[in-house]
Amino acid sequence: MKITTRFFHMLLAVTLLFSSFHHVYAQDATTTATPTTTNTTTTNTTDAATVQHMIDDYNKRLTSIQQLTDQQDQLQGQLATMNRQIYEYDQMANELQPEIDQVNAKMASLQTSIDQTNRSIEARNGLVKSRLVNIYTSESTTVSIMEVLLGSADFGDFINRISMLTMIFKQDKQVIDTMTDDKAHLNSLKDELNEQQKALLAKQAALAQSKADQQKLVDERVQLMSQLQQQKVSEEDQSQKDAEDLAAVDAQLAPDVAAQLQAVLQRKIASDGSWAWPVPTSHVVTSDYGPRGSEFHAGIDIGAPLGTPITAVDSGIVLYAGKANGFGNWVVIKHANGLMSVYGHMYGDGIFVKVGQEVQKGQEIAVVGSDGESTGPHLHFGVATGITGNKMDYIDPRPYLNNQRL
Repeated sequence: MKITTRFFHMLLAVTLLFSSFHHVYAQDATTTATPTTTNTTTTNTTDAATVQHMIDDYNKRLTSIQQLTDQQDQLQGQLATMNRQIYEYDQMANELQPEIDQVNAKMASLQTSIDQTNRSIEARNGLVKSRLVNIYTSESTTVSIMEVLLGSADFGDFINRISMLTMIFKQDKQVIDTMTDDKAHLNSLKDELNEQQKALLAKQAALAQSKADQQKLVDERVQLMSQLQQQKVSEEDQSQKDAEDLAAVDAQLAPDVAAQLQAVLQRKIASDGSWAWPVPTSHVVTSDYGPRGSEFHAGIDIGAPLGTPITAVDSGIVLYAGKANGFGNWVVIKHANGLMSVYGHMYGDGIFVKVGQEVQKGQEIAVVGSDGESTGPHLHFGVATGITGNKMDYIDPRPYLNNQRL
């Protein structure tokens, strides 16, 4: 609904120009000024077409700016979600690192034990080998095992010495077997830790890859945000220029057009002093006038199926009929008591009146739609006492529909 009083007048003036040449409804033609010469007619027609084109371009640019803003808002939401996901990946990776460190420490400790066991086995094997060699050698500086056996005093002593040597070898073997079992157990534990380490490192790598992928998406959207901002700045600069051009055209409106505008606005409007309900076939109010959540609802919503007729609450002159932010499309009618009735959320092809047209009470002006910021088919009906800046001065419409304050 971002439309200034100046633009109301400009749009109405343009329509009035066209109505002079039968470009609007027939009944309006009698109320417009007739050009005095053919040359004047040509000039005014060209001027009107140019102004209308400028207004259309300006509105398109405003729509483009809004679309760019909406895209930026959407990207901001996506970036917030992605950055949150990246933070969560970092948290998970940080929580995973102590587990990896613990497994690494256990593996290092096990490897130390395995190394020590290997050295013990090698030392014991070396001792056994040395004893076996000594059995068959007599050149050693020490007495060989064979000499120990052959030096037996008698057969009983010989048996005792063999038993002693056998026990020594058996003990050596038991020690070696035990250490070999310990080594096998340690290697088994190391294998298990290896598997744990592989799993943890794989999980760590997956988190790092997910974070990298998410960061890539963030970088792409940041770049897109920058491009959208550049486009938006360009559109805003151009819209400012368009607004200045329109202001210049507004200031230079031909005297006859300004007179037509004033004539229409001051035209006497007949009224029987009462207002009719705007949707004759439906009195279902789905949202009333007043606070609604964190916002203020400056009208009433009347629920009805798509295509349900909407009628003028009283006779009046159409001040605006077309696009409007929030409503999608709207119709504004000025009435005899100075109030304006506002009808919103119709589709563009569901509006049957034009700016400058005089309408009668109960006349069908549009049909119910669901355009703009709408959650379902309905008519938004409002009442305004005037326009301040670029905002309508809304009041409670219910007393007027109940014919309490007319």
